[in-house]
Amino acid sequence: MQEKIGRYFVVSDNVYDDGSGLRVNIVYATRTAELMFVIPEVADALRAGELDPVSPGTRAALREAQIVVPEGQDELDEILSRNRAAALDRSLVNFILLPTSYCNMGCAYCGQEHVRGGLTADHRDRVRARVLRAMRLPTTRRALVDWFGSEPMMGYAIIRDLSRHFVRAADEGGIGYSSQIVTNGSLLNSRNLEVLIKECRVEKFYLTVDGPPEVHDVHRPLKSGGGSFWKIVRTIRAALDREDYRHVVFDFRTNVDVHNQDSISRYIDLMAELGFDKPNVNFTLARVRPWGNDVSAIELADRDYAERELGWLRRMQERGLPFMRMPTLAKRVTCPAVKATSELISGTGNIFSCTDHPLVPESERTSALAHISQDDLPVFRPEGEFDDWYDEVEQGKSWCRGCVFLPTCGGSCPKAWHEGNPPCPGYKFNVQGRLDLAAQRLGLHPVEAG
Repeated sequence: MQEKIGRYFVVSDNVYDDGSGLRVNIVYATRTAELMFVIPEVADALRAGELDPVSPGTRAALREAQIVVPEGQDELDEILSRNRAAALDRSLVNFILLPTSYCNMGCAYCGQEHVRGGLTADHRDRVRARVLRAMRLPTTRRALVDWFGSEPMMGYAIIRDLSRHFVRAADEGGIGYSSQIVTNGSLLNSRNLEVLIKECRVEKFYLTVDGPPEVHDVHRPLKSGGGSFWKIVRTIRAALDREDYRHVVFDFRTNVDVHNQDSISRYIDLMAELGFDKPNVNFTLARVRPWGNDVSAIELADRDYAERELGWLRRMQERGLPFMRMPTLAKRVTCPAVKATSELISGTGNIFSCTDHPLVPESERTSALAHISQDDLPVFRPEGEFDDWYDEVEQGKSWCRGCVFLPTCGGSCPKAWHEGNPPCPGYKFNVQGRLDLAAQRLGLHPVEAG
């Protein structure tokens, strides 16, 4: 079979040495999200698209990583076909639930409008019935329930009530069940954390901390006054010492804009000093982006952000904090908005496909696909605005079609593309620096030029 060098990979500009004289380049295969090490001669051959100089053994490894592919293969079609199949797969059902419409924080960059009041008993019953109906389908093998906001812990009693039904149904039906929560963390304590993990089977907590205490508490102010930094940090730090929580991941997200960018290094140092260098912790940095609102006055430009981000990642590595250097999984489903069996149920009862839509006034009025009170609701949500996202990529409606990172990024955010605000990830612009970090972590160092 005739083969060729494909297009979905990145070769490090630098050559690395481990001190013994062995020299290698790093190759990152984006179709499989794998890092490989090759000798400089192979790196040169890959850049030139020449397969002949590559030995049979190395060629086999490159084939496994889908860098070497059949001569006639249309790689874009292969990737999009794989992604379309994943988006249509009915073995996994995913519900993103807002147990309340209120948040106890007043972050200036948030585009949501929060109102007090929990769900009515009828609303809760309908949500429960809808999720259980999908879980009991003969095609369902796994169910994922995400608790989202506003601030979901304002509806903690609802989370606990609904979770016991979902967990029991999963156990009785013999299907897999997992849950995660996106929370500001200010309402977590040792008691409700244990309930969430052991009763509700929450396996991942996404927590937002926007800098050291004096910055975070201003950037993400509590509506009641006072700060939340130390409450969040102390609760999670104590949880990290528990052996029975080792399977739970705590992901700290920092939203970066012009107001807190100069404090990120201090935040990294503080979190390292506090002992957050644990294997079940992850740190994520993300630039503030529009969320149904105008953030142009505080948003950082993508390339400027990527340059600064690389410096923060270096500092994380130096301080031993866990973070993702490059994606380690190919992204088959860009986001819930493109998956037929994923839906979000807002605190208003509206059903959406996109997580940016709930509680945003204009979206609540114009972007709802259905309402939970409808008696004629189909098992899976009606078709949404982004269900044909992979067709749009194929048609070249974004530059994702020609991007080497399509297999690991998936286009990042279809909504942002529709709004004319390209959402390309930072690693697109700082990949070479990230490869240097990956090499350094393994004891490899760039060879001096000349």
